[in-house]
Amino acid sequence: MQAGVDATEAGDLVLVAPGTYYEAVTVSTPDVTVRGRDRNAVVLDGEFERGNAIEVGADGVALENLTARYYRGTAFYWTNVDGFRGSFLTAYNNGYYGIYAYNARDGRFEHSYASGHPDAGFYLGRNRPYDAVVTDVVAEHNAIGYSGTSTGGPLTVSDSVWRHNKVGIFPNTLDRADPPQSGSCIVDNEVYANNNPDAPALPSYPLLGMGILLWGGSENVIAENHVREHDRFGIVAQPHIVEPSDNEIRDNHVEKSQEADLALGQPAGGGNRFHDNTFMTSLPADVETAASGGSEAVTDIFTALEQQAQVGDFPTGNWRDQPIPGDQPSMPNSDAPPRPATKESSWEASTPQTDGYGID
Repeated sequence: MQAGVDATEAGDLVLVAPGTYYEAVTVSTPDVTVRGRDRNAVVLDGEFERGNAIEVGADGVALENLTARYYRGTAFYWTNVDGFRGSFLTAYNNGYYGIYAYNARDGRFEHSYASGHPDAGFYLGRNRPYDAVVTDVVAEHNAIGYSGTSTGGPLTVSDSVWRHNKVGIFPNTLDRADPPQSGSCIVDNEVYANNNPDAPALPSYPLLGMGILLWGGSENVIAENHVREHDRFGIVAQPHIVEPSDNEIRDNHVEKSQEADLALGQPAGGGNRFHDNTFMTSLPADVETAASGGSEAVTDIFTALEQQAQVGDFPTGNWRDQPIPGDQPSMPNSDAPPRPATKESSWEASTPQTDGYGID
């Protein structure tokens, strides 16, 4: 595969024949598409030894219709690029992330699946504006389904399934190296049963049993999601590095949360608005009418999770032996001419990635 990529010029399509490829690939030519002829039969295998499956350092590169497994690092990796797209990708049981873009903008992840990662199945981080879309994807058996670290909008995560992770969707501020996270739109997702004690996890994330967690996030819109069956919180905003502020949580259906369907921790910044949600429980109890103060009980639960991690009692599994997924929907026409790798450029799927994963 690397030999084919090395021979490209801008605008080329590298069409990869079915087979298992024991290599790590680097793409340094801009505006190239690397596409498998069959998503489930074109497999990059790291043999638990190699770093990243495909690492992209050039603008406008699309990766399509490929599977990557058993890498010690990340499956599909874009960094410092303007223009990216991942379509019809499968990433499972890799040692860091699944499908990942860092300090990038103007891109899209679509029709893809990620499982078995000790960080996030899908990750966008460290840039603003991001100008990105994540849609029609499934993440399960990861520490985190989607992580957006210090991202600035516009950025939309929509029409996807996040289940059986430790945390489903996680816009977050991890440190002060970049401006705090803000401006994501999380809309129309199915988020359920993110309570998986056997999912792998890094020690820096002692988080478990939450559907959508805004961790030091601001100016986010969380709307029209179905969030259910979480051991701690359905949707929660919690301070980390900075206080959560000016978030709008509206029109969600949240149910069957053990601690609270809707929650806001202390201290909370101003302007957080919870309204028109369908739910049974909340912390504070009057979250839709007087949420501004937050609840100490919410913060106590996060503190207890941190204490578990400190004494080595936080549950976690091994990324090497997570469940192996079945076949995923392949690209309808692998011979189609390439399309640009941008936020606005998309492929239609004959079968949605989310089919059979519990989306309404």
